[in-house]
Amino acid sequence: MLARTALPTKTTASFNGRVAKQTRTAKRGAKVAARAFDDVNVVMSASNALALYLGRFVFLPYQRAQVERVGMPTQNGQTHFAAGDTRAEEASFITSTNDPAGFNLVDVFAWGSIGHAIGFLALASQSAQQML
Repeated sequence: MLARTALPTKTTASFNGRVAKQTRTAKRGAKVAARAFDDVNVVMSASNALALYLGRFVFLPYQRAQVERVGMPTQNGQTHFAAGDTRAEEASFITSTNDPAGFNLVDVFAWGSIGHAIGFLALASQSAQQML
């Protein structure tokens, strides 16, 4: 049976003291002002809204037309599902939507990530210009 060993109390106490010193504020009860409309929040919200708008109203019809033109992947002239692969069927709970145009959860995640990338790019370029 393994014997349990505890840390020496001196080590634990000095560690806890250092942590307390690092987290202690200089002034108790200092007021922190939260800014809801910060530059970062506005840029990220605007870039996400722009990307979702473009994805829904501009690129969605083109993307759907391209998917219809290409069709499902085939093997020996028939789709994978028709060839007997029962796991090749699309997951209907992911692609189901109440949106009239068919903008589903996958589209929201894809266009939202593009919006985040555009927002990070805008913020990084703004930060780089301020450093010059």
